[in-house]
Amino acid sequence: MTYCLGMLCRAGAVFLSDSRTSAGMDNITMCSKMRIYEKPGDRVICILSSGNLSLTQATIALIDEDLHLGGTEKGRKQITNRQTLYETVRYVGSKVREVEKRDRAALEADGFDFNIHLIVGGQIAGFAPEVHLVYPQGNSIHATRDCPFLQIGERKYGKPILDRGFSYETNLADAVKVGIISIDATMKSNVAVGPPIDILSYEKDSLQAKSRAHLGEDDPYLQEIGQRWQDGIVQLVKQMPPPDFSKPALGFATAA
Repeated sequence: MTYCLGMLCRAGAVFLSDSRTSAGMDNITMCSKMRIYEKPGDRVICILSSGNLSLTQATIALIDEDLHLGGTEKGRKQITNRQTLYETVRYVGSKVREVEKRDRAALEADGFDFNIHLIVGGQIAGFAPEVHLVYPQGNSIHATRDCPFLQIGERKYGKPILDRGFSYETNLADAVKVGIISIDATMKSNVAVGPPIDILSYEKDSLQAKSRAHLGEDDPYLQEIGQRWQDGIVQLVKQMPPPDFSKPALGFATAA
């Protein structure tokens, strides 16, 4: 299982991903699900991936292959020469469809679904930061001011804190903290999601991927955030007023 998160802010964008992969309870490994493509002063592109590991790695391999061959084959499309981020997302979607065309039949014959989802975001010079989600079919949606975050993988445990604690106006530092809490909540409830946690905090118009972190299981900051969040919830519950059972609830009969 996987949990990846892309957050769009007025001040930039934040990307977070776990690193745990699973092929059964006795085969738990670690693999980074974040890939960053950077041309300082021109663009920063971040890709987060969830789903079948062989499919996500094959898609990234095709993107890297184009990037490697782009210098020798004139006019070859690659992730760092698309004019807009939307064109970049469509390019990534074409690579998903390429992998699907090659591998879907074999996967389904073995009883597996074609399962791959990607978050693609960042900024190209002259445009605002964007965050997109690419589906297995290669099509996409994008984050907006009203819906400023996108999740892939194990989404449900980390969504409540995002709904309550994050908005487009959240500053980058607080967005990172909310994102870490969202991942911590997911790790607490699902052992298939786990550290290390990769983080990119991208500042609007910087056109550099300079604020990055890789937090291992024993990282003091990751542990502190999780512990403070847990202690804070307990303390808030204690401070809340108790329910008043002296008044019967509407529609419920009281005991004789």
